[in-house]
Amino acid sequence: MSHVQLSDVQYINLSVLTAIKISMQHDKVATCCKFALDAAQADLLENLSADQIWAIVANVGPATLFPPRHDLLSLLQTPLPLAGPLAAVRSPRQPGR
Repeated sequence: MSHVQLSDVQYINLSVLTAIKISMQHDKVATCCKFALDAAQADLLENLSADQIWAIVANVGPATLFPPRHDLLSLLQTPLPLAGPLAAVRSPRQPGR
């Protein structure tokens, strides 16, 4: 058995791509909203095999596929009971993008 060593960024990319793939099987619309995907991105990600996901992660290398929210700092500094509601009402993308 071969052991694959992933960087932290590769592990995050693998985890997010896998989460999207699994989530698509349950509710495609909710997954698109949750991960801010358009229809073309959703279709492509939904049809990836596990081997294709691993190949993407390996070949993209240390480049992140999923940037953090534009409001990450303010969410992290918000009192914890308010972080969830604020994250839900704010767009995860930068306005105008």
